Amino acid sequence: MQKYHIIRRGGFVLIVPPLLILAMLFAGCGSSTGSGSAASPTSTPTTVKGYGTANGCPSDAVVTPPAGQPNVTIKLTDSNTTINARTGDVIEVHLPFGHQWSGPVTMPGNLQLQTPAGYALTTAKVCVWRFTAQSSGTAHLAFSGKPICKANELCPQYILAASFIIDVK
Repeated sequence: MQKYHIIRRGGFVLIVPPLLILAMLFAGCGSSTGSGSAASPTSTPTTVKGYGTANGCPSDAVVTPPAGQPNVTIKLTDSNTTINARTGDVIEVHLPFGHQWSGPVTMPGNLQLQTPAGYALTTAKVCVWRFTAQSSGTAHLAFSGKPICKANELCPQYILAASFIIDVK
């Protein structure tokens, strides 16, 4: 009597594609030699699926440990005001949990957006965008927020506009 061994390949077929996708994602990671310490955050972003988006942030990234202190912090209450900054400053925009945020609509040439953009900062309960002021000039940042709605429930209809003017010297 012969014994046959059956090798099942179903599990192999299900595991290989996600591993290839992960390998491609990590292939883009590496070190960069930027000029200046403010432009390169020392924190490592990780992703917690659904955490940031459940609170209204466009990204599920969580930065651990939290990124270093910015030179300028902009809050929703600063909307439609001029914020002063200097070349080389790290500028953070903090928008509160509870609205589904998007933006910035356009990217000014004198500000460099750091990644991850729009991540959740749990300690302050805000979504965070970090920028580095690259050169002098006036930058306009525009974000919008709408309600976070659950399926099959009534939802209020509004759009919050948050516009900031940053004067970099």
